[in-house]
Amino acid sequence: MKQLFVVLGLIFISSFSALKAQGLSVKTLSFNEKHNDEMAPFVQDSLLYFRSNKNVKFGIKGVDQDKENMLNLFSVYQAADSTWEEPVQFMPNYFSDLNTSSIVFYPDSNEIYFTESHIKDKKELKKGTVDFRGIYVGKAKENGFKRAKSLPFNSRRSFNVGHPTLSPDGQKMFFTSDKEGGYGGYDLYFSERQGDSWGEAVNLGDVLNTGGHELFPFYHPSGKLYFASDSLGGQGGFDIFYTERTESGWERPIAMDEQINTEANEYSCYIYADGQRGYFASDRYGSSDILEFEYLFPVFHTADKQKENTFTYRFYDQMNGKGDGPLKYVWRFGDGHQAEGDTVIHKYKAEGEYHVQSVLVDTVENVELFVLNDFYQTVAKKIQVYINVPDEVKVGDRIRLDASSSNFGEFVPNGYYWELPDGSKQKGETIEYIFRTKGKHIVKCGTISMDDPHNKMCTYKEINVSE
Repeated sequence: MKQLFVVLGLIFISSFSALKAQGLSVKTLSFNEKHNDEMAPFVQDSLLYFRSNKNVKFGIKGVDQDKENMLNLFSVYQAADSTWEEPVQFMPNYFSDLNTSSIVFYPDSNEIYFTESHIKDKKELKKGTVDFRGIYVGKAKENGFKRAKSLPFNSRRSFNVGHPTLSPDGQKMFFTSDKEGGYGGYDLYFSERQGDSWGEAVNLGDVLNTGGHELFPFYHPSGKLYFASDSLGGQGGFDIFYTERTESGWERPIAMDEQINTEANEYSCYIYADGQRGYFASDRYGSSDILEFEYLFPVFHTADKQKENTFTYRFYDQMNGKGDGPLKYVWRFGDGHQAEGDTVIHKYKAEGEYHVQSVLVDTVENVELFVLNDFYQTVAKKIQVYINVPDEVKVGDRIRLDASSSNFGEFVPNGYYWELPDGSKQKGETIEYIFRTKGKHIVKCGTISMDDPHNKMCTYKEINVSE
């Protein structure tokens, strides 16, 4: 299992047919080397970090006890013209010579976390030795980093821990481990920060973890958790999936687009905050390479829960009138209806401008004394993308999803973009979709501003699908 964890060397290399996904561009990066494996991308301060089994000592082959190339960290800079400079080994005098990989920076960059062998002396490596890996932390000092320390949930003799990723606030770490008590080979875990240390490793559960392997988690600022799995029913081998945590727990994982996932193996990704582009590793061309992808279809990472247009309003006296004894309030809502009381609630049937008045009435003489409030009430749909679809549908039924009842105020929309439960995307004010599985599913619809493509509006609605 060591090789699966370290270099994915036991993953088969299978043939694949190129699949073209609408609105998605994928290309290999120029610094990949044909006979080396590059993977585990991470971006920090305009530098792309990754791990490779490239030989770093001229004339000396760096191999472990099983004759596999050692792993090291590299960084590479992308120039203004989008070309990539030559990668350089990252801090070679700081990290171990015996397999270092999967780096992530703490949000304020004062700490680095990385996967590394617990064995530090190559003399300890003998054929058949189990070289367990763990997550280490290096804390910044004036000229570099202090000596790295092993995190408390590691094990030097029993299991592997690695592939760390951090939440934006740095308070949660997600990682993978093959420790006992999981659901399969490698499972996904998380730990919460406790002061300067970290709490126990908590398994993320069987919605995400399978009887196979889940590796390379990446926590996106939007709250999506990306990871690779070989047992969630993807295109073949390892594929990249994503999920989000809701009030009811982790959502069922969704596979990334078919042009990203293929019949080969895809694993480890980094996605920029806007969600439009990022990097991932794949062995579709033989050895593992880092590829860049970019969505031409807008990405909506922030979505508001849909609010229903009830046209219901609460009216109360703004003039501090008196309604005691023989005096009473009477509200006239401008639609032919009225109600009594200093505070009332009224539901309109349609949009429009309504002339609202409240008057103080003497119930003894049955005369109106004076007008307390007099104004026009605008009744309008809430400003949002509005998804018109039944709350409950049946598996297999073709359902119409309609956004024509949306209200944008001064926002001028430029197209409607749908994100559907199976990960597919569609464009149009009205679309059709078939829900294939029962359960609660999230449908999103977003639009971009005609004036500013960075200005977006997106709504989600939860649909209950039954058999």
